[in-house]
Amino acid sequence: MTSKINSHIKEINFVKSILPISKIIIETGNFDPHALKNPEVLKNKWLYQKGINYGFANTRAYILFRDSYKCHQCKSKSKNNRLEVHHIIFRENGGSDEPENLITMCKSCHAELHAGKLKLKRQGKKKGSLKHATQMNIIRSQLMELYPKAEQTFGFITKEHRQMLSLPKTHYIDASVIASQGNAVKFKASNVLVKKCIPDGDYQQTKGVRSEKRIDTRKMHGFRKFDKVLYQGNQYFIKGRMKKGYAILMDVHSNKIDLKPIPKFTAMKRIGARKSWIISQETIANI
Repeated sequence: MTSKINSHIKEINFVKSILPISKIIIETGNFDPHALKNPEVLKNKWLYQKGINYGFANTRAYILFRDSYKCHQCKSKSKNNRLEVHHIIFRENGGSDEPENLITMCKSCHAELHAGKLKLKRQGKKKGSLKHATQMNIIRSQLMELYPKAEQTFGFITKEHRQMLSLPKTHYIDASVIASQGNAVKFKASNVLVKKCIPDGDYQQTKGVRSEKRIDTRKMHGFRKFDKVLYQGNQYFIKGRMKKGYAILMDVHSNKIDLKPIPKFTAMKRIGARKSWIISQETIANI
């Protein structure tokens, strides 16, 4: 969480370092975990108060009632009347505690199932994750506290403004529409900066099934990974290096450039040293 918040701060400070920023507008998203699990609550707000277990002591009581207090396997024909609630997909295998992954079984069938003597035909449900939605809610509130003078907007507002202005969907156009707050956007530049963060160091030291081959992370023929180079009049970044004097090149989006023959270090010029990010310019589409 701290790393993600610091990433937002880092990008804001980077933009401040190259542009005279006088106002900050942050597009945020507000996620409803309950609605993500059960979209029906958006149609009926009363469902917020009446969940699946409404009227029951707990989930176990609801499952027993749902299954009419009968064993799923033997339909309560067993002499053992003790009923238990079974996870179709075990929790240790990522099974959820939701009703879709729970069934009623008598103690005898339950014991045989765990002993491998029975096999269920019913499909279970794995545990879902709302971690990212929760993190986004926390990041949104933290950013607004860190930048109390910043204005807040939302994605649906940006979409409406962009469609009103008949502009295509791209990241930089969305940013421009957010900044203009619905007013007409006039692009006075023909290029846009594309920036991507990269690791500070090469953390993978070896490769191979048993890590038997050590990776050389030092300079090779005067070049490091992610260095910016000029080759045949075009700017690229080094994606991979070969000790024999060849390099694999990529663009700012990490897409490998398929060049034949394979570029040699002697045929390229190093124009930028490796940093914690790589930057390139792209032409703005005709609007």
